[in-house]
Amino acid sequence: MKRLVLLPVLLVLLTGCSALVNSSYLHVSPYTEPVKQESEEGYQTAENYLSLKNALLYFVENGQEQGSIRVYDYSGELAAELPEAVQEVTEKDPLGVYAVETMEAESSLIVAYQEIRVDIAFRRTPEQIKAIEPSTSMNVLTDRLEKAMADYETEVTARVSYYNGEDVAAIPRNYYRSHPAEVMEMPKVTVNVYPEEGGYVRIIEVLMEYTNSAEQLRQYREAVQTSAHAAQEYVRYRETDTDKLQLLYTYLQERFSYVAIDTATPAYSFLCDGIATSEGAARSLQIICDEMELECYTVEGIRDGKPYVWNIVAVDGIYCHVDLYRLLMEGSEGLLLLKDGAMTGYEWDATMYPACL
Repeated sequence: MKRLVLLPVLLVLLTGCSALVNSSYLHVSPYTEPVKQESEEGYQTAENYLSLKNALLYFVENGQEQGSIRVYDYSGELAAELPEAVQEVTEKDPLGVYAVETMEAESSLIVAYQEIRVDIAFRRTPEQIKAIEPSTSMNVLTDRLEKAMADYETEVTARVSYYNGEDVAAIPRNYYRSHPAEVMEMPKVTVNVYPEEGGYVRIIEVLMEYTNSAEQLRQYREAVQTSAHAAQEYVRYRETDTDKLQLLYTYLQERFSYVAIDTATPAYSFLCDGIATSEGAARSLQIICDEMELECYTVEGIRDGKPYVWNIVAVDGIYCHVDLYRLLMEGSEGLLLLKDGAMTGYEWDATMYPACL
């Protein structure tokens, strides 16, 4: 009987407990990730010399003019190594030498850690820093510069591994020489290496300055290729190389009364404007011979003590010198095909070209 009395009492007590619970404890909210406060962002950490230097480089890589580094347990002498790290980044590291004008770093004690405040004055924009090509070899840089020449780009900057003093400026020059129908102007090329000395990893900056816009040069290229194709069509029905070249000379002779004027676009000026230089005449003949699938070489040599350009052409299986510029300017009635012995006053590296015997 006692058990029957106690059960209702127990039920009443349990019901009373639920009435005492505060309703706010039962409130449920969806989980959201805590938002970082500004004080938790914008700083790096360092515990040794390497991580200290990497923290400084992080600011440089991101074009960050100001930043802070927190140092909790540093395994070294921070006071001595901080200026050493700044010097290494700004005077020895390729990116620092390329991008940074000045860097100042000052350390102060903030309760449980050291805080280093960093101030950087840049010589490069963040866009220039981000535009640096990733680590690459000289072969890859060569391919990149050749593409830049074909597209008339004005700047290529790359981080190059195993750089050993190669002549980078020769890459655009060689591409210009070997692609007369593609590259209309040889730009002024400036090569800067960062740092100038020390280490096999460098940042190489190649600046290419043109007198004409990229769009204008592309139009010139199209005009030159159209003109070369028209010349090839004009002589295509002649049977021998000799006959084709003689007719080609007549075709070119009748196009303009050529005027000798220096020009930045020698092939275009010769084929489309009648402005002649030895280089323009030689590059133009090279372009047309290539269109005709006729073996031809552009010779860079000397005539009467001055730099001069002409061609060596395989004419019906026999190599001959052709000085198109001289013939046109002197009003020769026909094309002269000359042997080595007839090239009085001319000098060239005979090892680079076929002999004309």
